[in-house]
Amino acid sequence: MISNHYVQERVILPLGDILTGQSVSKYLRFLQKSRYWSREEIDRFQNERLRLLITHAYGHVPFYREEMDKLQLTPADIRTKEDLRLLPIVTKAMIKKEGIERFKAAGIPEKSIVQGASSGSTGEPFRYLTTKDDYSVNIAANLRGWYDMGWRLGDRYVKLSQNPRNNPVKRLQDYMTNNLYLATNPLTDENFANVLRRIESYKPRVIRCYPDPLLLLARYKRVHPKFAWSPVAITTTGNTLFPETRKEIEEAWGCKVFDSYSCEGNSCVFECPTHTCYHSTEEYGISEVVDEQGNPVKKGVGRLVSTSLWNMAQPFIRYDTQDFVEVDDTPCECGREHLKIVRILGRDNDVLVMPSGRRFIVHNFTVFFQTDIPELKRSIDQFQVVKQKSGCVVFRLVVNENYDTEVGNYIIRFWQQEFGVPVTIELLAELPVLHNNKRHFIISE
Repeated sequence: MISNHYVQERVILPLGDILTGQSVSKYLRFLQKSRYWSREEIDRFQNERLRLLITHAYGHVPFYREEMDKLQLTPADIRTKEDLRLLPIVTKAMIKKEGIERFKAAGIPEKSIVQGASSGSTGEPFRYLTTKDDYSVNIAANLRGWYDMGWRLGDRYVKLSQNPRNNPVKRLQDYMTNNLYLATNPLTDENFANVLRRIESYKPRVIRCYPDPLLLLARYKRVHPKFAWSPVAITTTGNTLFPETRKEIEEAWGCKVFDSYSCEGNSCVFECPTHTCYHSTEEYGISEVVDEQGNPVKKGVGRLVSTSLWNMAQPFIRYDTQDFVEVDDTPCECGREHLKIVRILGRDNDVLVMPSGRRFIVHNFTVFFQTDIPELKRSIDQFQVVKQKSGCVVFRLVVNENYDTEVGNYIIRFWQQEFGVPVTIELLAELPVLHNNKRHFIISE
């Protein structure tokens, strides 16, 4: 008997490619073969794609042509990944200021262009252009990441998002791919019960969701043991997954979490099956990690700068993702030689800059609240740090019965010494969540 996996991979996916003009099936086969490429093979492929990209951008994209001319560079000067440092880093603000037409390539057939948009964590989605080829590689990269979790095309999965699915085309895709799409909004006990009932009935192999609403759902599930279904894996994306959040989710659902990361600059990163690190999909893009001076970081914390290798409609070359990661150059126990990312630390808008110039990232605070001081560790459930216009800092805290004024005074004393500015505490029943189910752990007013 022909399996559902076979039908999905050999019939449905190729048929979908024909109907949409995409090439997901072809690139999935390619990425399955390249999974264990040597470092030399990865570098060779990236350099070949990079030379094609730079030649194309110089010849067809006004912004890159002018920038390279200013620097007296030609495509012949950019032959390898190391040569990328000759080019400036491009930011989202620059693209918005210059206008999308300055970054759009001439000569790309309109039928090959796909409109893209980021989730807009600030409330304003960032719109950009890509190609069907680029989109296909992205989908294939995601499928490879899911295959690592123990899921295959044809298996049931649940996608939890903020709002119901209304697009009829998307709903048809959900039906064809065995996806049950559920809305986490409103974040109420009544809706949580409904979502868990649907999951219990559907019995998905994988659940996908942002960490924040999934954590609230996990807490509801933990105190309602009648909802007993456990998937093979849970995959998170969208905002930073912290260790304490991962622990709660895994305990409630009885399975491992596989975190992932992506952005409009074509970084595509998935958690390793060993759960010791992440790997960048380097067949899809070049991921540089640089310090504040723009120097490469081989081991340690730096800013992630991404170059798309497939987007010829609006090339992202040395694009500042605004995210900080920690990398390590030691071999991974899984045997893969793709870039090894130890931790995804969060966005630069999740960085607190004090008048002294000192910077504090989310990780500084998560480590503090998971300290070895028992009274502190067991009394704080959630936190948010707000730097007010006045310069003062407010810790918004969700606490439990273990919290007392002594704990609060310790927090104030410690951070006033670190910041050099006044610190206060505001106790809340729950922290505010943004319109897209994302929560900022650091806010600068």
